[in-house]
Amino acid sequence: MAILGAAALAALGLAGMAQAQPRAPGTDYPNRPVRVIVAFAPGGNADINARLVSTELGQRLGQQFVVENRPSGGGTVAFETVAQAPPDGYTLLVGALGSHALNVGLYGERLRVHPLTGVDHITISSHSPIAVAVHPSLGVRTVAEFRDLLRANPGKYEFGSSGNGSTGHIAGVMLVHLLGVQALHVPYRGSAAAFTDLAAGRTAFQADTISFLAEHFRAGTVRGLVIAAPERSPLAPEVPTSAEAGIPEFQATTWTPWSTTLGTPQPIRQFLYEQIAEALRTPAVRDRLLGLGNTIPEGMTPERTRAFIAAEIERWVPLVRATGARVD
Repeated sequence: MAILGAAALAALGLAGMAQAQPRAPGTDYPNRPVRVIVAFAPGGNADINARLVSTELGQRLGQQFVVENRPSGGGTVAFETVAQAPPDGYTLLVGALGSHALNVGLYGERLRVHPLTGVDHITISSHSPIAVAVHPSLGVRTVAEFRDLLRANPGKYEFGSSGNGSTGHIAGVMLVHLLGVQALHVPYRGSAAAFTDLAAGRTAFQADTISFLAEHFRAGTVRGLVIAAPERSPLAPEVPTSAEAGIPEFQATTWTPWSTTLGTPQPIRQFLYEQIAEALRTPAVRDRLLGLGNTIPEGMTPERTRAFIAAEIERWVPLVRATGARVD
């Protein structure tokens, strides 16, 4: 019996690994690197989702899933980038409630790529409730005290968000609308940039995901005022729910959709859904997302994802218009 050399054994091993790597049925997809366009800046929940899942996909499929952040225009630039790509599954879009629903209300007819007609959808990797952080210098501990302070100082205070049209932008506008007070919105290029000014006391408050804010609550840099959810978060159990704070209508949860270019073959979208679902079951991804206060939905197929986004657009667009929020 012939004895194979080390190089030959290694080659056979690599060939076996390549054959074992999953591919979309009837195709060799993916056979080259895949671009993952994130609609927001690094450090936010969408970016964390994208990087965790992309790393796992790369390991499973033997191809790089390269994350690129395109935060301009509240996600509109990312949408346009993906919409203009070939419909082959090699350009993916990771967004949030803001990019995939709120922008329909903010931009109206000026929106160049509609979330329901301009791209195809794959799945949703997480949900994360929105919380509100205030700077300690405000001296408020409850929503009632916050309301009284802003009511006594109309137009004095500002709040930051990760950008025009972001979930934090609309949640902040919704909060002041429900409280009947005034505050100036200041958009930033990402949650981290907005938080820098909040931590320094240059802005008064910020609405963002509990996954982003919880560590800052624990550090005492800012104070948790309210969480826009029906239950308290285990990450910040001291922060009251909106119902406990006296504003039960203040409900806001963002989510992380994965989309791709319109016309991408259904077998590739279904394959990506299945592979992302498997990635979300791995401890490295699942434990990290859950540890950040996210929940991970099950069974979000391409069809269910599209139906979910349609329902969220129907829910949020009237609310956006009622607040008077807009993007110039």
